Amino acid sequence: MSHEDDALEQAGDWQIRLQEDPQAREAFEQWLQASPEHRAAWLKMEKLWGALGELPALAVAPAPRSQPQPQGKPVKRRIWTRLALAAGLAAVAVLLAPQASLTLRADYHTGVGETRTVQLADGSTITLSPQSALRLIGGDARKVELLQGQAYFQIAPDPQNPFTAQAGQLSVRVLGTAFDLDLQAHSAEVALEHGQVQAENAQPPLSERLMPGQRLKFSWPSGKAEHSHVNPTDIGSWRSGSLFVENQTVADIAERLQRYTSGWIVIADPALKQRRITGVFDLNHPDRALKALAQSLAVETRQVSPWVHVLGSF
Repeated sequence: MSHEDDALEQAGDWQIRLQEDPQAREAFEQWLQASPEHRAAWLKMEKLWGALGELPALAVAPAPRSQPQPQGKPVKRRIWTRLALAAGLAAVAVLLAPQASLTLRADYHTGVGETRTVQLADGSTITLSPQSALRLIGGDARKVELLQGQAYFQIAPDPQNPFTAQAGQLSVRVLGTAFDLDLQAHSAEVALEHGQVQAENAQPPLSERLMPGQRLKFSWPSGKAEHSHVNPTDIGSWRSGSLFVENQTVADIAERLQRYTSGWIVIADPALKQRRITGVFDLNHPDRALKALAQSLAVETRQVSPWVHVLGSF
């Protein structure tokens, strides 16, 4: 995600926060003045917000007369729906813009709900998850870059020529092993099934060796590394249609489910994005998986347009 895309996402979060807490305006003004990109993103979000205000209340049916809603509830629902639509439209805009460029840069790529296994010249195999893109660096089968999405690597041993996989600022160096690499909007994550890998981050500097069953997630905004353990047999389970998550944030899970849907998943509440859960989700039925995620959080999922699914309380 570019700085512009990140700023647009932050602008959407501020739209939500200011609706809920007018006292946050001072902090908002500081954010707005911190960067020209912030001001440009806010203007875009304001235009989206204004345009949506001209629309009817899409996907929000009026409550039956026999079942009156508590005072203020319809207003809250309209606010959340407009915010969700604004965030969804903004997200779709920033998603589609770089897609053509990624396709041109990639040697291998996948679409919505599509997986693909490719065999490299050295005998290594790489399986791409949906909405993923990979390129060979300089045409070398032992050096690749994950441009988007997630991939499972089974690397042929070659002590004289280590294999290197790059995802954003994170680089993974191996001799012969099986591991999973996941590039998200603000982070990259590597999980090792067997063998050994050396994970390195450019800025801030990081260099760590992983053993089987270890997972390393590096967040670029915070500059922090998060370590966890995972059952090696669960690594790469998405290849067989199951998503195993342990103490993962809702935002991370939604981003993974996003790859299996043609629409956009919007989490309107910033606090909800950071909640953590453990569970198993069926990737063969992403709509059911999204509903299961909502149930585990005691919230709802609603489709407010053909392209936007909203997760939150209404």
